[in-house]
Amino acid sequence: MVLDSSQKRFFIDFGYLVLPGLMREEAPWIIEEFERVFARAGVVHDGSKRSSLGPFIERSARLCSMLDNPKVNGLLAGLLGEDFNYLGSGGELYVGDGMWHPDCHGDPIRQLKWAMYLDHLTQNTGALRLVPGSHRHGWQGNLDTQALWGIGMEDVPCVAPDNAPGDVIVFNQMTLHNALGGGNRRRMLNLLACSSCRTEAELDFLKRRLPASRAELHWEIMRGTATAERMRHLEQPWTLLS
Repeated sequence: MVLDSSQKRFFIDFGYLVLPGLMREEAPWIIEEFERVFARAGVVHDGSKRSSLGPFIERSARLCSMLDNPKVNGLLAGLLGEDFNYLGSGGELYVGDGMWHPDCHGDPIRQLKWAMYLDHLTQNTGALRLVPGSHRHGWQGNLDTQALWGIGMEDVPCVAPDNAPGDVIVFNQMTLHNALGGGNRRRMLNLLACSSCRTEAELDFLKRRLPASRAELHWEIMRGTATAERMRHLEQPWTLLS
């Protein structure tokens, strides 16, 4: 896919972008692999608390191939540049309400999360909520909305698009987000990526952002099945950990 100028501007100004149905065709096999990865890892999810597993797509050659998909690659390249860096992935089984929070703050390069929720969700049943433009305000950690604004978490002004399997949301990791309500096994697959680093300060940041060693990346399958284009997005992180 190729993003148009209005989509790129929307992401810059509001900190997120919604792509309904982007991965609708791929959703059935992605869901199948998602369940297989959790099962192979021996994760027992009883619904009492969130279950997380990462690195995630790195455990499946077929899931690794998502980075080769023109819709995934084109979206990330359109927002981060053709030489974007792949940083990792996660699988989540969410339970109950979250807290309003950003995933990072004050970083010298753009980082985004590519999020694909694998269930039908609405605002009241666990769909992702985002505060447009909040990536510009430097929020940190979990926010106490009552202390800050005198309102409950559910009253924070936000957007919360209905979700169907195959929809994708990408957001700047400094954007405030949350999910409220819903069942006790809400499935989400995420990919993390950032812009290529140009300066010493940016490279230092990336090195701090990465695990301590190549072994902790768990990229044996990722690199072993990689196309030349995929390797382009793995090269800078891999080299920094040499």
